[in-house]
Amino acid sequence: MPLFCLAILPTLILGSYIYKNDKIAKEPASLLFKLAGCGLLSIVLTLFLTWLLEQIFPFFANTDYESLDLFSLAVYVFVGIALIEEFSKWIFTYLVAWNNKEFDHIYDAIVYCVFVSLSFATVENLLYVFGSESMAAALGTALVRMIFSVPGHAFFGVLMGYYLGLAKLTSIHNIKDKSSRYLMLSILVPATCHFLFDYLLMIESGLSTIIFLVYTVCLYALAISRVHRMSKVTTNLFQDPNQNKYIYNVFNPKIKFCSNCGTKLEGPYCKNCGTKNY
Repeated sequence: MPLFCLAILPTLILGSYIYKNDKIAKEPASLLFKLAGCGLLSIVLTLFLTWLLEQIFPFFANTDYESLDLFSLAVYVFVGIALIEEFSKWIFTYLVAWNNKEFDHIYDAIVYCVFVSLSFATVENLLYVFGSESMAAALGTALVRMIFSVPGHAFFGVLMGYYLGLAKLTSIHNIKDKSSRYLMLSILVPATCHFLFDYLLMIESGLSTIIFLVYTVCLYALAISRVHRMSKVTTNLFQDPNQNKYIYNVFNPKIKFCSNCGTKLEGPYCKNCGTKNY
């Protein structure tokens, strides 16, 4: 029981943090439970896609990754681990939340993606902790994963939700090219961040460990800043605060209103939500 509590503790802390920052309109418990269930289903999909990939490309069935050169290891980690896991989480989030009536603020997407990611990470964490050879090893695994792995999954979810929220905003206002781009980024950005996280760990050198620690701090800081920034955006996705069509060419210096929340601009960064407009 102590091991179980230790394994789920980071999920409870991070889930509460994300939920409490949903200050505009809390998401219903029924939807959150459904998303947590989707996290479990994403594990099943991950296992299936991994098996399928190994059948088509036997290279990915190689469990001795230490024998791979740096390039082969990069392909192995990005495609065989990061992309499959993040896509599995993304597709269930998209299917359940994209057309849900509760999805009416950008921050909602962050809540949805993080809850799916934390559900995924919790099961993974339990398997690693209870799969340890001794109690001491289990405690060590639980503590290390509490600091790195579970927050990593959560913050990959934050970045996924950030771009998914922007995709929803641009889709509602019929800016299809931007919406497609943000949808793609909502998969590729967390997958790339996940790849770097695992790749640096698997290299297992003194330099890579230092780079990993610096990278982790930067990743956590970026994700937390996204949480704080987007949780303050009060604009409803279905409402245009300027009563006009959104101007969403981020390279156009003539933009007068924020393309994200509609606040009048005094520079390239919106003073309300922090979005860079040009």
